[in-house]
Order: sequence, then structure tokens, then C-alpha cells
Amino acid sequence: MIKIALALLTALLLAACSPASGEPPAYYQERAGAAVMEAQGDVEQLEAALAIYDEGLERHPEDTELRSSRANLLAGMGRYDEAKRDLDVLHEKGLHKEGLLLRCILLERMEGATDDALACYAEVEAAYVTADELDPQPDANHMLAARLADSPEFEVLLLEWQSSGNAAQEPMLAEMLEMEREQLVRQLLP
Repeated sequence: MIKIALALLTALLLAACSPASGEPPAYYQERAGAAVMEAQGDVEQLEAALAIYDEGLERHPEDTELRSSRANLLAGMGRYDEAKRDLDVLHEKGLHKEGLLLRCILLERMEGATDDALACYAEVEAAYVTADELDPQPDANHMLAARLADSPEFEVLLLEWQSSGNAAQEPMLAEMLEMEREQLVRQLLP
């Protein structure tokens, strides 16, 4: 009886000391984020960061931040199908605007400027219009969504953005907004 109790106590202590045991999603988010920053494009180190996201999602499969971060990393690594699967899961759960925009760009990057891709961008633009009631100043993602949706609102947003003085502070965005569609999509997702 004492041996069984001792074995159970040892197992509990080992489980409690395990670095992955009971860690919150933020633990994996922080570790993987640091690994991505440290990787500086090194494929092996990016794979190690991906493994951390995978482990975190094994333990916390419903965590949207981990899934979104993994999707961003996968997209950055050119693993578009895998990234889209994560973004599709998040879309079903009410994906935030930025993730939804990435999903649309991935869709276009994989299949071209299809009706589905344009409808996806229109959905993002509509989400920004609702959110902009709180912040009337258009941000970069809102303008990108409107531009890629071929929305007539794009010109209005662009004029608002330019008159606000933000264009001078964000010359890279101004340059991107002038690119041809295919060039812009490839700039965002090589």
C-alpha cells in the first residue's frame, strides 16, 4: 500500500514539474513568439516555433490567439493550405478582422481573385465599417480590404487617410496601395 501511494505521489510530482503541464495558452504564445523573433527567417528555428504552437494547441485546442498566431507563422512560411485550415476554423468561430483579412489574402493567393475572394474582402470591409463607428480614422487593414474588395469606398477612405497626415507617416503603405492587385497580394504573401 505504501509503495502504491509513493508511486502515485511521485507521478503527481513529476506531472506538476513538467514544463508543459497545465501551462496557460499565454505560456506557449510567449515561447513561440520569442522563437519566431529569434529565428530571423531560419527555417529550422521557425519549425521549432511551429512545434511550440502545435503543442499549445494540443493542450488548448480552442485558444483563438494560438491558432491565429500559428496561421500567421504558417502563412509566412509559405504553407498556405495549413494556414488557411487554421483560419477557416477561426472564421467559423467569428474570426477577428485582421485574421479574416489574412484569410482573404490567402484565398486569393491560392486561387486568384475569385468571386469568393472578393466576397471575403467585402466581409472584412463591412466588419471595419461597423468598427469604425468608434474610430472614424481608417486604418491600413481597412483600406487594404476595401482596395482588394474593389469597393467604391476605397477612394473615400484613401482621401480621409491622406488628409489626416498618416500617409506621410506610412510611406510603405502608400506605396502598397498604388501597386497592381497581383503585385500587392504577392507583397503581402510572397
